[in-house]
Amino acid sequence: MPERHDITVRGCITDPAGNVVTCPNCGAHEDLTIHGPNGGTGALMCPVGHHFPVPEPIDAVDLLARAAADPRTVFIA
Repeated sequence: MPERHDITVRGCITDPAGNVVTCPNCGAHEDLTIHGPNGGTGALMCPVGHHFPVPEPIDAVDLLARAAADPRTVFIA
């Protein structure tokens, strides 16, 4: 497994209440990339390239870990 993850989520990321996460700069809500170190805190990037923190109440460590463990995740060498 790579030491650093860059995982593009096809579709949308939602918070526990079902609200869709959007980029605070451009409003993009699909194909967001979760990035960060293995076992660490994830952050988000929209398709345009804006970087932003994972919004509360989403746990940024858990979000990255779940994305990395998802069987649909494809790691590109």
